Amino acid sequence: MKIVVAKHMGFCGGVRRAVEIAERAAQTAGGPVTTWGPLIHNPQVVRRLEGAGVRVAERKEELGGQAFVVSAYGVEHAVLDAARERGMRIVDATCPVVTRAHQLAEKLAAEGYQVVCVGDHGHPEMVTLKEMLGDRVTVVHTREEAARVKVSGRLGVLSQTTQSQENFRQIVGDFALRVRELKVLNTLCPAITVRQEETDVLVNEIDALLVIGGHGSSNTTRLAEIGRARNLPTYHVETADEISPSWFDGVGTLGVVSGASTPEWIITEILHRLQELGAS
Repeated sequence: MKIVVAKHMGFCGGVRRAVEIAERAAQTAGGPVTTWGPLIHNPQVVRRLEGAGVRVAERKEELGGQAFVVSAYGVEHAVLDAARERGMRIVDATCPVVTRAHQLAEKLAAEGYQVVCVGDHGHPEMVTLKEMLGDRVTVVHTREEAARVKVSGRLGVLSQTTQSQENFRQIVGDFALRVRELKVLNTLCPAITVRQEETDVLVNEIDALLVIGGHGSSNTTRLAEIGRARNLPTYHVETADEISPSWFDGVGTLGVVSGASTPEWIITEILHRLQELGAS
């Protein structure tokens, strides 16, 4: 079996920055630091960070330590206020691309546009945006949801940074036929988009697709969706232990891609496992 590995693998710049900021905060704080939920959507990296003194809080009662590290996706003001009340120093590791998207959404609302954001309900990036804008923003995930939105004359549409560009394109096209004025801001992360485009090309050249990254990672899931949309055998794994040799029976060429929160060491382990199974 031949392996074709995508050009863009491993951490994107925003994820690498967040991990480095958290590690540095833990080293200099003189005690544990805390994030609200996982810093990034990769359980293996989060466990390594916990070993380095970066704890994960899921409830306000669990907030504590010398510093509070804002995750790569941002965090609600209510959580920040709770951390400050506990005397925690705030360390902002929000991805600059996410910060820009939120600022542009605020600008659209300030300009009087009805704002719609194409994103995943419950994703931290969307939760933070909803807290910022409240009823002034509507989050939609599918074309069906978008079709149910009552639109006004002036509509502004943007996207969660890790959203599928094809889904964004389709929803924007649908809205374009329904409103008098449409303002579209492309807030898709370039590092995510290039991986989607690369995968979209790769699926035409392979017999099966292996996607490496957290099962809860939005951008990684998008890559798997591309393979499945082409009816290509597609396998999404976090670690080498999840790989089954039977997946590759009859596979001549295997494509390997990774999400933007997947560390190099996991990719290396998986490639070694594939070589053990006879891949080249």
